[in-house]
Amino acid sequence: MDLKKLIRQDINEVTGSAWRKVWGWIGLFHRYMYVLFLPCLCFFIPINNVIAKFFIGFMVINWIVEMRLIAKVRRIFQERKRIHILLFVVFYLLYLVGLLYSHNMVYGEFDITVKLTLGIFPLLFATFEPEIFRIIRIRYLFFAFVAGCIFAALLCTFNALTWYQATGNPKYLYYSYLSVLHHTSYFAMFLNFAVILVLAWFRENMFTISRGKLIGITLLLLYFTFMIVHISSKMGMITLFVIYMMYAVLNLSRKRERKATLYPIFLAVVMVIMMLISPDTMLRLNRTANAMENIEMVKPDAEESTAERILIWKSSFNIFREHPLVGVGTGEVKDALLAEYKEQGITAAFTQRLDAHNQYIQTTLSLGLVGLLTLLAMLAWPGILAFKRQDYIYLFFIILFGMNILVESMFENQAGVVFYAFFNALLFWFLPGKKNRGLP
Repeated sequence: MDLKKLIRQDINEVTGSAWRKVWGWIGLFHRYMYVLFLPCLCFFIPINNVIAKFFIGFMVINWIVEMRLIAKVRRIFQERKRIHILLFVVFYLLYLVGLLYSHNMVYGEFDITVKLTLGIFPLLFATFEPEIFRIIRIRYLFFAFVAGCIFAALLCTFNALTWYQATGNPKYLYYSYLSVLHHTSYFAMFLNFAVILVLAWFRENMFTISRGKLIGITLLLLYFTFMIVHISSKMGMITLFVIYMMYAVLNLSRKRERKATLYPIFLAVVMVIMMLISPDTMLRLNRTANAMENIEMVKPDAEESTAERILIWKSSFNIFREHPLVGVGTGEVKDALLAEYKEQGITAAFTQRLDAHNQYIQTTLSLGLVGLLTLLAMLAWPGILAFKRQDYIYLFFIILFGMNILVESMFENQAGVVFYAFFNALLFWFLPGKKNRGLP
């Protein structure tokens, strides 16, 4: 059934007495507000976090004004997946508990505000009317996100070329000078997820796709690959290579799709060639390799990003040994890290007031082993379900995020929190049942 028929059907269902019609039209209005806000949010996540937050705010306001609290509570208990999706709120609740043994309430309140969407999105999806997702399909939201990534990449490219033309300095074509909308790690993660979605579409339509569309998506994937290589996010490049290899293995696992195995391998080879001919990218990779080879010789005043992370992780272990079970508390983690940086003489990290640059470590410092095990569970549980039910988009999303938080504390930044909280809730909502594995 197409979108026009669904809308017409919704309108025709508003019948009955005058009061019932008014109530029906009000409900219809709120329903279509969600239908409007959801794709807008998907589009703006890779472009501008502030605008994305506005659409989240609009959805929350719409949810509150909509009222019908009794109906929403009843809805939760009508489907098992609604109860299960609320389990993701537990992680956020642990951070609230972490406030109870914190002294720095200013930072603690700031931290739980940053992480607020970890609680908001599971609650919204658990109480949404099923009709919302009868109208707006998940592929529309995927399309909006990919379109947002294209728009963001074009903006960054245009800005870089403008500065390069004005100054003649090639630095504007690389790293943070190119990734002007987001930190390079976050932007690379967004582009990598867009690559996952485009490859999933290709895999679904590989036997019916026209030559023109094949050329179009190939150029798009090469453009995303080019951007990831040139913004020089090391984990971004690693995860992109892993994504291409995983799709190659996925195609190889089915006899009728084996001919398409060479497609992601071709893209991976092109990515490696791009890296080899990109001087700034190779310079960053060589610095990383040198830091890894000389871990024991890294000096406290080192400013290279990998060396800096090594120093931070070593310092974090000292904090963990003193507070292993429940951590130092939500509000104390920043102070504990800064105190350790100062004691160890890690000047760059102290001056820049850096976090642990690893969400597993950051969570462990805040909430101890309890928090770490909860974080691992909220990645492993849906990952296992996605694998068993052959939902490879969700599985690859979990792998993508799980790898990226090895080198970034992505729950300490709203760009990372919103990306994970929204798409995790969305993908869990659409997780196929046991009897319809692999279906959207």
